[in-house]
Amino acid sequence: MLTLEEPAAVTVPCEYCAKQIDKRELRKHQAYDCLQSELRVMQCPKGCGQNIEARALEKHILDECPLELVPCDFQLSGCPRRITRRAKREHNSENIEYHLSLINKGSLERDDRTAKVEKTLRAREMELQGLYTALDQERKERAEMFDEFEERMIGMMEAFEDKIKENTENSKRALSGSVLTTNNVDVMRRTVDGLTFDMQNAKKEALDMSVRVRRLQTAQA
Repeated sequence: MLTLEEPAAVTVPCEYCAKQIDKRELRKHQAYDCLQSELRVMQCPKGCGQNIEARALEKHILDECPLELVPCDFQLSGCPRRITRRAKREHNSENIEYHLSLINKGSLERDDRTAKVEKTLRAREMELQGLYTALDQERKERAEMFDEFEERMIGMMEAFEDKIKENTENSKRALSGSVLTTNNVDVMRRTVDGLTFDMQNAKKEALDMSVRVRRLQTAQA
């Protein structure tokens, strides 16, 4: 009578712990025995009773586990409570008035902060407007000062020029009634002409100075 021999077991290494395992038992080994396996099935440590693969355990705790402690939905409004995920709805229902008071308090505080900011901005705006007004006034006073300087300079030069002309006419009349040598007359005329020429140059320099002052005024503005 012929008998069939059972095929020899085929072993393969576990990809997590490298242990040689019967190929037919590999999945079971990775799910329940291998401590390094991502496929190892384990109970949720929070006590919710669910069996979770190791690779999915962190996501389960963070996003799904009903017994994981999570902050209240109104944490940003000031509620300090941390409750289990499955108790959030009950907590919200039992604390409606408390949460509304927190929201109202936060709204009042925001309004107060906004009012303070607006008050500060208005004060800064008024201060800035005052600076602009003072600057405009300073520019106006400076322009008036420059105008007065120019007017006084021109008036002074014109008066000086009139005085030179008067002296020149007096000298001419004196010359016409005196007996002088031709040489002396020429010397006196050259003196008068020289004074007139110097006066014209001085007036030109004053006008040039006025132009430079105007340019300085424009640049500073």
